[in-house]
Amino acid sequence: MIQTWAVRTSRLEAFSDGVFAIAATLLVLELRVPSDTADLVGALLRLWPAYAAYLVSFLTIGIIWVNHHTLLEHCKRVDRWFLYLNLMLLIAVGIVPFPTSLVDQYILSDRGATAALVVYGLGAILIAIAFSGVFFYATHDQRLVGDRAAARRIRAEGRLFPIGLGTYAVGIALAFVAPIASLIVYGLTALFYAFPILPLASRDGR
Repeated sequence: MIQTWAVRTSRLEAFSDGVFAIAATLLVLELRVPSDTADLVGALLRLWPAYAAYLVSFLTIGIIWVNHHTLLEHCKRVDRWFLYLNLMLLIAVGIVPFPTSLVDQYILSDRGATAALVVYGLGAILIAIAFSGVFFYATHDQRLVGDRAAARRIRAEGRLFPIGLGTYAVGIALAFVAPIASLIVYGLTALFYAFPILPLASRDGR
């Protein structure tokens, strides 16, 4: 017989925070120092794709971290299946620097821009699905969430998740006709989720 078990969230939070921090830090490596010393201002301005990709990706990672942290604040404990689902989320987050680099290098390319933005959008959808899995597993029937008031709020706020999947799909479609608009949609989607999904709360439910 397989025994079920549960652990407190502190180690999970520490490990997750480390992955989020590393992924966010790797993004800055795409911000290269220009080699054109004759026109430094112009060279810096020509790096705008790197700035845009960095901003959108950092917002995405940062806002996911905020909502992930807030969710764990409501969890009394976590179990094995939650840990596995959380690993899937961290895998998706860890991939973000790769499509960010693609966008930086190819968004102005006639041939590569569409592929770069499609890959970015697929990565964003992967993150959205993974976070939804973590969220709904923790909150279903108050499996890991102990605050009843928060649980009611969760059921309402959980309806927002399909919106993100839809807007990411729109961004992927736009990649075929307007790659820059596609990146803007991805950034706006991240900002949409900057609004609270869960109310901040301590683990004692206050």
